[in-house]
Amino acid sequence: MRTQELRNSKQKKLNMKKNQIKHALLSLLLLLPCLTGCSEDKEPQTYPPTLVTNSAADMTRFAALLSGNVIEHTGSVAKVEVFFLFAKGSSLTDAEELAATPDNASEGRYTCLIEGLNPGNDYCYSICARSGGSVARGEVIQFSTLSSSAPTLEATLATGVSENAASLSSDITDNGGQNIKQRGFAYKVYQEGMPEPTILLDKYRTVSLEAEEFSARLVDLQPQTRYIVRSFATNSTGTGYGQAVIFTTEELKIPQLTCIMGDVTAFAATPTATISTNGGFKVTEYGFCWSTESQVPTIENLKTVTGTAETDKFSEVINDLNPQTTYYLRAYAINEKGTGYSNILTFTTKEKQVATLTTPVASHIEVTSATLSSSLTVPAGVEVTEKGICYSIFSTRPATDGPHVADRTQGNSITAELKDLNEGASYYATAYAVTRDGTFYSDAVLFTLGRTYEPTVTISDITGIGETEATVNVGISTDGGREVTEKGICWSRTSSTPTLEADQVMKYEGSGNAFSLKLTSLEKGQKYYVRAYAKNVNGTGYSPAFEFTTALTKKPEVVNMTMPAVHDDHATAQAVISDKGGLEVTERGFVYSTTVVSPVMGAAGVTKVASASKDDTFTAELTGLAYRTRYYISAYATNAKGTSYSSPTTFVTSSSSVPSTFMQVEEGTIGSTTATMSGKITTDGGDGSEAIDITEVGFCWSENTSEPTLENGNHVSAKLNSDNSFQVNVTGLKAYTYYYVRAYAKNKNGTGYSYYTTFRTLRTTPGGDDNPTPGTETGNKN
Repeated sequence: MRTQELRNSKQKKLNMKKNQIKHALLSLLLLLPCLTGCSEDKEPQTYPPTLVTNSAADMTRFAALLSGNVIEHTGSVAKVEVFFLFAKGSSLTDAEELAATPDNASEGRYTCLIEGLNPGNDYCYSICARSGGSVARGEVIQFSTLSSSAPTLEATLATGVSENAASLSSDITDNGGQNIKQRGFAYKVYQEGMPEPTILLDKYRTVSLEAEEFSARLVDLQPQTRYIVRSFATNSTGTGYGQAVIFTTEELKIPQLTCIMGDVTAFAATPTATISTNGGFKVTEYGFCWSTESQVPTIENLKTVTGTAETDKFSEVINDLNPQTTYYLRAYAINEKGTGYSNILTFTTKEKQVATLTTPVASHIEVTSATLSSSLTVPAGVEVTEKGICYSIFSTRPATDGPHVADRTQGNSITAELKDLNEGASYYATAYAVTRDGTFYSDAVLFTLGRTYEPTVTISDITGIGETEATVNVGISTDGGREVTEKGICWSRTSSTPTLEADQVMKYEGSGNAFSLKLTSLEKGQKYYVRAYAKNVNGTGYSPAFEFTTALTKKPEVVNMTMPAVHDDHATAQAVISDKGGLEVTERGFVYSTTVVSPVMGAAGVTKVASASKDDTFTAELTGLAYRTRYYISAYATNAKGTSYSSPTTFVTSSSSVPSTFMQVEEGTIGSTTATMSGKITTDGGDGSEAIDITEVGFCWSENTSEPTLENGNHVSAKLNSDNSFQVNVTGLKAYTYYYVRAYAKNKNGTGYSYYTTFRTLRTTPGGDDNPTPGTETGNKN
């Protein structure tokens, strides 16, 4: 990309110079007639210089130094501008103008270094001078750039030569005028008179073009062998090579061994090897390698590693061979210099002695044990040296390299009891039999053991919850099929599912499936989570979590102090215990006073009334109250922490009076000594909020006073009827006598009297004016 831009720039400059030259030549042609005509009249003031174009020097594939000499005319007064015309080919037809640089070392000599040329191309140029509007040109000189070639390289240097490797280095002195596409080293085993190695016919190792150094390490060479190697580099012209070097690898220092064969059966062989020398280096591995195809087996074929610790002699039983098959075997040993092999042994395995077994049958399957049975068949003359059952959880084809139980009995049946198995696990089992030629197996059977579980435990309830203690009652529902080895409870204030590992634990040391444990030293008023647990070999079973909150005792709290009923001399008080304070309330009731606004027990002027109720909502009757009086009252409750009071309230009693009655004496009932008196209670004296008991009713009469009372007259009591009426037949009266009579009624306030009524008894002997018409009079009678 950069080269193309340079070429485009040069082409633009060349076009500009061509235009300038054309304009200069045109001007010169126009001036020639004038100069010719004027020569007769005046000497010219400008003369062209003498120009000599020199041969190109310092040529390479991409550059050349152009030069020429300019001799100015002594009589010319015009300034001389020197330049070069340069073109590809042999003609300056499409020449470009190049600036000329004075050579300070040689007067009149000008040079121009031109770069970006193409290798092997022809070019031409001429030195030119411009003065006073005219252009003079020197001789046209031709030259050719050097052609491209294959790269040139330094001689190859070989160092660090060992028995199988060597380090190579070189460098490119000239890329041949083209970019290097590939570099490296060509090599081969050296023989006298053979041609030097090339990349077309021999092995070679390349070196990355990005690598700073031109070097490589050859490996996998043969020990004690002469190699010839030379560097190479390739560009688009071809491949160049450096001077070759010849080197010899060192003597091989690998171990040397011999091998003999021992017993050979249908499936196994037992070779023995002896290491005669370790090559001067420690043997790090040894064993045997074999093959049925390669007659020269190596460790790249089948092999077995017998050991790694140094020894002079070793042996190995090689199993899993095929019967009646020919094998090639060698012993091997490895040190840091390589792998040494023994002589090759050829042997043929024998005809196999086999045993055929049936798939085992599982019986008596328990939690950790089972019995497996099988049978075997062998050809006549074959001895079975061992038989039994193999088992595994993981392998679907268990073998004797894993858990197995041998059957020591004689005969062709196989029975084995497998014990200490994993509870509830699934096992694969095979029957096996061992003959001279190996171990033979049946197909596998899968069986699953029984299973037990963790115990199941529950908390029935939590009782006796106090401030610092609580009793947890536990029951073990099932032991999970295994003996319970530990039981108890665990609890926590923070975890809703406490465990043995993270929280507090209390073990129960007794026997039985039901037990209780008392927690102590708890914090009052705190929520706790508790779970029961029981352990067996399967693990720990937990109950669902129970939660409880310890008591936080304090004085009771009393609220809702009300007066459901207020009367004249008594009232009903009611309140509610909202919080017992975590303790039994031993007393509850009310305190009241007419003078103490916030009454409490024991204060002067305060009356206490205890309630007989045991409920949280309790009442009491207040008696002996004064009429029309304001009282201050509070409810109270007492527990072991003390007594607390409700907010006080007030109430005002009403008032009542003596009863009121109505009185009459019926006319037809008056005799000379008798009269029937009737009365009725009009009011019981109360305020209407409740009925007041009437304790006595009756009549009182007198001959002398219009207001007879119980104290100043005669009187008789009567029976009060349900309609509040009452009457009585009075006897022992005086004949023909005026009487004043009043009805009376008694209540708690006293005796109330009716308005009086008068009547006169009849004569004993009727006649005359002394025996008036019978009748009654009401009012005062004198």
